[in-house]
Amino acid sequence: MKMKKISICLLSGLLLLSSCLDEDPKYTTNEEIVYSSEQSAQMALNGLYGLMAVQGSFAQLLPEINTEASGLCWTSYNTSDNRQQYVSGQIPVDNEFNNLVWGAVYQAIANCNIFIEACESDRSANFDRKANMVAQAKFLRGALYYQLYTFYGGVPLRLEPTDKDNTDVPRASRQAILDQIIQDWTDAARDLDDEMSSESGAPTAPCKASAWAYLAKLYWLMGCNAWAADSYVDPAGKAYGADAWAQGELKKSWPEMKSSQEYFLKAKAYGDSVFQHNPFQLEPDFNTLFNGQRVQLSKEFIFVIDATMNTTENVGYNSLHWTFSPQNCSPGETWGRAQPSHAFYNWAAGTYQNDPRLDATFVTKWVKYVNQAPSAEIMASYPIVRKLVQDTTWVDSVVRPGRPPIKVPIVTTEYQFVDSIDYSDTQKYADVTNPQPEELDSIVYEQYCKTKSPDAWNIDDWPYFGKYMTMNCSGRYADNNLYVYRYADFLLLMADVENELGNLGTAQGYVNQVLDRARNSSGGDGVYPLAVNATSKEEMREYIFNERLFELVAEFDGFVDTRRRGINWRRAILERNNNDGITRRCYIYGKLNSYQSPWREFWYPYDMAVSGDKEDIESATVAEASDGQWNEYLIKNQLIPLPRMEFSSNKALTSADQNPGY
Repeated sequence: MKMKKISICLLSGLLLLSSCLDEDPKYTTNEEIVYSSEQSAQMALNGLYGLMAVQGSFAQLLPEINTEASGLCWTSYNTSDNRQQYVSGQIPVDNEFNNLVWGAVYQAIANCNIFIEACESDRSANFDRKANMVAQAKFLRGALYYQLYTFYGGVPLRLEPTDKDNTDVPRASRQAILDQIIQDWTDAARDLDDEMSSESGAPTAPCKASAWAYLAKLYWLMGCNAWAADSYVDPAGKAYGADAWAQGELKKSWPEMKSSQEYFLKAKAYGDSVFQHNPFQLEPDFNTLFNGQRVQLSKEFIFVIDATMNTTENVGYNSLHWTFSPQNCSPGETWGRAQPSHAFYNWAAGTYQNDPRLDATFVTKWVKYVNQAPSAEIMASYPIVRKLVQDTTWVDSVVRPGRPPIKVPIVTTEYQFVDSIDYSDTQKYADVTNPQPEELDSIVYEQYCKTKSPDAWNIDDWPYFGKYMTMNCSGRYADNNLYVYRYADFLLLMADVENELGNLGTAQGYVNQVLDRARNSSGGDGVYPLAVNATSKEEMREYIFNERLFELVAEFDGFVDTRRRGINWRRAILERNNNDGITRRCYIYGKLNSYQSPWREFWYPYDMAVSGDKEDIESATVAEASDGQWNEYLIKNQLIPLPRMEFSSNKALTSADQNPGY
């Protein structure tokens, strides 16, 4: 797959920069023309936004990798597949997706640097909106370095236009990257507008509060990381001792780390600035955001990137429908490459019963499209089952003169789709968030748990993510904008901040705003989800952690959300996968039969030995990983490896600069 080329008048020389930064990206002879007026500068700024929405960035791989590497996802068990490597946590340094992300993000950063340097130099003409445009470019550069930081930690810090003489840049420390992000967003807040706007011919621009909200998010992340360094208890209450990652690798790579309270106080200060001048609010109906229709601008958007299915326009594109939605579900092209794991779906369906967000978040039934048109066939995936139903109708036989008619039966059969698991049935299921194979109806067991031959498994044995499913698509591109940072995200992280500062009531208020919106969204019963009423900091901390996983799943922060509190909390998520009854049953069967087809379950931290009789999988057991094996795996997967291509092209890097475990 090749990255779409952004073509903008007068900017071809400006925007054509290789992913390895080995070409000279300084100005072309059109430089004076490009920055001679506000109109030409706006065209250049549009190009920066366009570079935010390409395959390697927000249009596909950033949300895809965030989801696949979260521990909440399933994908084909083909060990050479890029996606499988993120789901399994076995990421090689030459993973193709890693190369694409690194190249796309640095390409956008390079062009931000060019724009900022040109506008701030005496070569640029003076025009009214110059300071605001530079502020937008710095905001974007901060957002790009934030993405690099969350994936890789410290990275090469490039702040000037790159040419062949300055491509060799050493790896900067975590603190240096954090300082630059803070500087960019602080500078941006000074000159951004008070309100978000979407003017004709310009992408939707962030506002001052967007920068403050991002600063709150960054300090919240720093606070959560620092908290892990002093935390001795996992979310289940089990004492592990100090978090091995935070006490070791994090402190080693971030010696400037301060107390978590100091970071949470800074997050609160910036968050309070947002609330004081608040241009944001929740969309009244959650389904408005994820119903397949284009939303140009909503007050819920803190940062949104304009995208389109028309790839001839001078903006970025959106291929999330192509990535996440079921195959043959629309006039466009879809592959369902990243799907919810059984464990995550079961947990969500059992925890959030009757929550309207369930139908928007997951897809389990859809109309099959053939030749870009809907057919009469209905498709379904876990946990829907297709049940054969017979119906008998008695009709009159041929009537003969002088005799009464005789009734004869006409038997018809048809398949009906049935919601196979009632997640509210506490009598049938001891734990509705984790149905056990022996608790399932026979038809469900046959379809999803029975030992199958390799050709009997298929991709529909797992559900799908539904947030990006749309009929407004063409080929692999959809006509929806990219909601990178939503107000719901901000409310939940501010609830976390207030809770850590001892303000339990304030924290509950922020969380309940999100739950109230969900409860009153279309398709709900007005009752669920119930308001949170935590009685302790510990209870609220765990509630917020899980609520973020559900509200924001398959968006842009899955990698961060499952790792920010250290490896013990991430381990709890992965153990939930292992302890899911259906997942365990299918995994054991695959191992006992040396089953290496794509349709396999994942087991964490590694594939473990399984013992037992092939004919009696109920009595089979899986070897348990030691704490040492868990820690080795989890520490390695707190970060993604710096790609091999950067070491090949950047002589300032050595093998000592690679992330731990790679």
